[in-house]
Amino acid sequence: MREKNTVYLLKRADLAFEKIANRMLSPYKITHTQFKFLRYLSKFPDGQLRQHDVELYFDMTNPTVTRVLQNLEKDGWVYRQSDTKDRRSKHLYLTYFAKERIPELAELGVSLEQQLTQRLNNEELDLLQDLLRKMLSISIDEGRV
Repeated sequence: MREKNTVYLLKRADLAFEKIANRMLSPYKITHTQFKFLRYLSKFPDGQLRQHDVELYFDMTNPTVTRVLQNLEKDGWVYRQSDTKDRRSKHLYLTYFAKERIPELAELGVSLEQQLTQRLNNEELDLLQDLLRKMLSISIDEGRV
């Protein structure tokens, strides 16, 4: 029987992707969540991104983001500096170690997406992305995300 529960299917797709991603990222000793943070940080010049920006972008709580960043910091991927005007605000920086690996990680990101979507043609993929954006916009408009 065909599964009709959309939320269940979305969660299963997410879990499948997470499993593939963590397996592919294991040589780098980072998780998929850490990978997403690094990719996001790589889009901003040093110090332009604050920890609070990451919390908002990923819709995560401060303690969760702090824990992920602490682990990345401990493993030499990022460092944080307090803002000179507001010590509570932390600016984020990629280390030289991380900057050297960003091109490899970007290629890995493309490969991850291709693995997840390999059974979809371009038209199906465009439709899926449009539908997901539509679902997310409704959730955000109604304050459910």
